[in-house]
Amino acid sequence: MADTEQDDDSTASAQVQHQLPLIQVQAGGYAGLDQGQQVYERDLLQVLPAGSGDISNVLKLHPNVQFDDTRSSGRTPGEIDPANISINGAVYWQNLFLLDGMSFTNDLDPVQGNPLSMTDLPGRSQGLALDLELVDQIEVLDSNISAQYGGFNGGVINVTSRKPADRLAGRISVQHSSSDWTRYHIAEADQLAMENSTSAVRQPEYSKWITRATLEGPVTDDLGLLFSFSRKESTIPLNLYNKGSYESPEGGFERDQQRRIDNFFLKAHWQATDDLILDASLTHAPQRNRYFIANGKDSGTDILSGGYTGNLKFDWNLSAGRLVQTLGFSDLENSRETETSYFRGWRWSPEKNWSSPGAVAATHLSSEGGWGNLDSEQRRFNYQADMLWNRWMTGVVEHQLRTGVELGWQRAFYRRPEELRHGLQLAATSSCIETEWCSLSPTPQFGGAGQAFRRLSVHEAGEISYETTQWSAYLEDTLSWGRLQLRPGMRYDADNFMEQNTWSPRLAAELDLWGDRRTRISAGANRYYGRNMHAYRLNEGRNAMQYTLNRANGGQQWSAPVRTLSNTRLHELKLPYDDELMLAIDQQLAGWQWSLKYVQREGKDQIVKARNTHLGLDPGTGDLMANYFTYSNDGSSHSETLTLTVSPLEAIRWGNTVHHVQLAMDWSEVTRSHRDYSNTQSLTELNDPIIRYNGQFMRYSERPADNFNRPWTARLTAVSSHPATGLSMTNFLRYRAGYRNIGATGDVTEYEGSPVDVWEGRQYKSAINWDMRLGWEKALRGNSAVFANLDIYNVLDKVNLVDIATGDIPVYETGREFWLELGYRF
Repeated sequence: MADTEQDDDSTASAQVQHQLPLIQVQAGGYAGLDQGQQVYERDLLQVLPAGSGDISNVLKLHPNVQFDDTRSSGRTPGEIDPANISINGAVYWQNLFLLDGMSFTNDLDPVQGNPLSMTDLPGRSQGLALDLELVDQIEVLDSNISAQYGGFNGGVINVTSRKPADRLAGRISVQHSSSDWTRYHIAEADQLAMENSTSAVRQPEYSKWITRATLEGPVTDDLGLLFSFSRKESTIPLNLYNKGSYESPEGGFERDQQRRIDNFFLKAHWQATDDLILDASLTHAPQRNRYFIANGKDSGTDILSGGYTGNLKFDWNLSAGRLVQTLGFSDLENSRETETSYFRGWRWSPEKNWSSPGAVAATHLSSEGGWGNLDSEQRRFNYQADMLWNRWMTGVVEHQLRTGVELGWQRAFYRRPEELRHGLQLAATSSCIETEWCSLSPTPQFGGAGQAFRRLSVHEAGEISYETTQWSAYLEDTLSWGRLQLRPGMRYDADNFMEQNTWSPRLAAELDLWGDRRTRISAGANRYYGRNMHAYRLNEGRNAMQYTLNRANGGQQWSAPVRTLSNTRLHELKLPYDDELMLAIDQQLAGWQWSLKYVQREGKDQIVKARNTHLGLDPGTGDLMANYFTYSNDGSSHSETLTLTVSPLEAIRWGNTVHHVQLAMDWSEVTRSHRDYSNTQSLTELNDPIIRYNGQFMRYSERPADNFNRPWTARLTAVSSHPATGLSMTNFLRYRAGYRNIGATGDVTEYEGSPVDVWEGRQYKSAINWDMRLGWEKALRGNSAVFANLDIYNVLDKVNLVDIATGDIPVYETGREFWLELGYRF
């Protein structure tokens, strides 16, 4: 970290009055064997253009991290969820997110995205949407990861929360952005649908507000407390009813959809003795997203996510080494609350009159109700003991052992707290014995007759749940012999989910070529075992919590219930794993640090969903459908990533200004046999046949992945400050090369006498983004100050293509967008 002190007395005096945070931008440099580690300190977090202020915004700087391009779609700028990320080509739901050592990873069903599904709940990889205000540092581990960490295929994002200040201090701020401050880039063919949108997939207007407040300080000489609160809100005005088909609906056409994330954080830091530190923290980060079903009344739907995490950490310096023990818990949810527990899709009539009498399409209904309440939660208790032993010698070799154990318990459940009834097969009727599912009001759709539902689908109240226990142990030894360091390690994991026991060998090596730390070569060979998603087991039997009632018309009683057979059966699964090879060189040259790193990953035993018949399993019997779904370990992936990072060893000074820069470039190639565990694999996909793509013959699984797969990117980060005036400026430029998204053409050609399918790619153009933060701070009396931050995203207002939607409609990124933050600290 560079010293910002100036020789000039007047400048130094001014600097005291306008002290800005000292900035450190790491450029892939590393200490010892941690070349796969990159740390983003709070000094940097405070000056980055952070937008909605979640940790994903910081990870854009990392060259081994790729994002879902559609996350920045200009159709949905009102969303505030943290983005999913892929590390070194691995699937985004197999990263490990930690807050002070406790996992906040969402394993319920992170790949689901539809908030208005009848039976599924939307998820994301981060169980909590953490605000950057409570973060002290973010550590990203992408390769050569220590045996201390397990339960991931991609990487580890280790978030450390802030410690209380050693004096009474506080901070309060308000931040805002809106559609009035944003440029939209919408295809002409999509413009009308955007303006008259009834769905969250198109958001023509939005308004976002973020409020933050922090209070911290010492309670005694040894004990400090910190409390932080933030609220992020987004209001998205939409049309509840389609204006082209509905006439004067009750309550008007428009409704607001809402998004809200709260963060409550409390931390105590106690220096109990010179050798013992206790940290206790509690995080409550609930999220509530408000939706509605288009063209329907009483259809308000709230999706609830987030939850609690807490831990108690004992950091103890013993005579034999340093022992850190952590006891933690988390309670995370994906749930739903609705106004009603029924759904009826009527055709227009004088009684059901909130649609249009001229509407003929089946989608233009006078519908009412929603899909009922659902609860889905994962609860976890965890204990970890990590011991870093004092260094010791055997001859000329120095050793430092690290040992540890972990014990965990989890409970996951999916619950429908009350019965849901859904009307189907609407038909004409001339009589009704009840008025809940039958109406004699004449409808033009049935020639002036009444209407009745002939089938009732009933989803019963009930619960699917299970409990698991996990236990782990690890051992690694860092051996130093002259200019060579080796770190062999082994991790053992076991659980009773599938009765799996796994061994993860880890090996990292570094050679200080000349013994002056200027040229270092590192290598590694590692295995990383992932996790089984709760969705595998919670989907089993869910379909059987349902029965149907039938009748010929509204004048008849319902028939006896007909039970629905289960459509999913879980068979024994192995844990997916990635085998990694890594080679890197770190060179200091002419005042600059250059780091070049190559990472290869082979993904094995990855989970895919398929029909039992495609896997050669026996047909289902009893309460199981004959042609049922199940999961298997037939998935695979391959990725290669080459990254180069460059930065100066010291800050660059021009006059009274200080500058820190980092250039990061990466090249990657990712192939994957499947999209995710929820998409059903066809027999063709499972057999992995030869296809022709771009004139070349290859296996189906060797085709490029269709997301998180830009072939190369470049990132330039520049942080500049002028301490005498309290001004700072951060520029982040990112270039993403164009890529091809491929699909089957329907054509067939011949290969070695056999027919093979022809696939072609659709070219996506390269994308350039320039984001900027302009900061200003004015010192007041004592330690108080006022501050302002202006974030500008896509400064050049570039039109960047991110997707091709149905109907060959191009989808572009959001254009130029402004965020303004005003605040006071003391």
